[in-house]
Amino acid sequence: MSTTQLGVEVRSETLVQKVLNRTRSALPHLRDYAQNASVEVTLTILGFVSGVLVARSLGPEGRGRFAAAVLWPTWICLIISIGLQHAFAYATGVGWASPRRLSRFATRYTLALGLPAMIVYWAVSPNILRRQFHGSEWIPGVFAPFIALSLYTGLLLAIFQGRGDFVLWNKGRLFRNGVWTAAVLLLALSGFLSVTTLLLSQLFILAVLGLFLRHSVEKISPAESSEDPLLVPKLFKYGLAIYLSGLAYTVNQQLDQLLLSLRVTPSELGQYAAAATLANILLLIPTSIGPVLFSKIARSHADKSKQHSQIRIAVLVISVLLIPAGTLVALTAPSITTLIYGPEFSEAGRVLRVLAVAVVFLGSGCTLCDSLRGYGKPMYATYGAALGATITVAGLFVTLPRFGIWGAAWVSLAAYASMGFAQAILVVRALKPAHS
Repeated sequence: MSTTQLGVEVRSETLVQKVLNRTRSALPHLRDYAQNASVEVTLTILGFVSGVLVARSLGPEGRGRFAAAVLWPTWICLIISIGLQHAFAYATGVGWASPRRLSRFATRYTLALGLPAMIVYWAVSPNILRRQFHGSEWIPGVFAPFIALSLYTGLLLAIFQGRGDFVLWNKGRLFRNGVWTAAVLLLALSGFLSVTTLLLSQLFILAVLGLFLRHSVEKISPAESSEDPLLVPKLFKYGLAIYLSGLAYTVNQQLDQLLLSLRVTPSELGQYAAAATLANILLLIPTSIGPVLFSKIARSHADKSKQHSQIRIAVLVISVLLIPAGTLVALTAPSITTLIYGPEFSEAGRVLRVLAVAVVFLGSGCTLCDSLRGYGKPMYATYGAALGATITVAGLFVTLPRFGIWGAAWVSLAAYASMGFAQAILVVRALKPAHS
């Protein structure tokens, strides 16, 4: 054997060894993504099954009323949370405070803001949703405790996400969705499924989940993290930056249905809500990546190369999976909707053609937003979302009076596309200094 041949073989073996070493080092990261993806698939299936049961049992009108009853408390919870869920996750990931300290703060914050907000909503909900619940205006008030319960459980879940404890974090989410789907199935089979029983079931599930998470936090070692004396100011500073972004994202995603609940009939809102539910299945792809991505980037704050590697993985998966999936849903939307919900939801199928394309842009923007937050650039994440929110607000006020649910659909497409492109530009800008 010649010296040249020997050198080639040695270099080949070295190259193979490098590839194997890189593969082994990447496996733990890919395992976390795969585990979270499997959970997201399960959650999507559970949500899909429960959504179909609710729509088929209640029809377009009942589906519209249920959407209205859930949307308003969800919005109020977002408003009073001021981004603290993301702040809790980040604080745990970078070691600002122990989980127990954050848990205690979650309790105090819920009592200080969640409880009063719950009482106020209970008092005003009959007037807000009079159009959707004419003759039974008391029903939305039943769901008022959701505000405090959702705020509290959301803060506790964020602690486990920030710790990288995706097993327990996913257990909590699976419990909520799994028990909810079982409750919907039981109510449907027993003939007791109504908007009221559905709302009460959600409250019970959240209460049990909150107790479980509180117990799990208490079992964590109290010496796990250092105690930052400036914790509360840091939480609010980070949270407020996230808050603007989160509020903007919610404006992009839910303001359409919120305003529709004030202007259109329950049946029209039900058609739009059914289309939005199917379109949002596409978000399975970015939600499988985003939470893990955020945690891994935040915990790699001392190594920029690792952060950039995680961002490249996310962009690759989104490009390969999300765009083809959205195209397929848009092309087959009417057939899919009729098959799943029945012929009475035919209008939802036509609306889905537009919303499926819109959600492709939304999913891409959400993933890039998680990257920016984990990278320590929460305000960058806010800018793109704010652009989309501005288009959403202006567009809805112009189009809803004349075009109804179709105006909402096209405005969503324009807003999501603008937001997605803006987030892509901001990610490039955030990474640029590291390469200069």
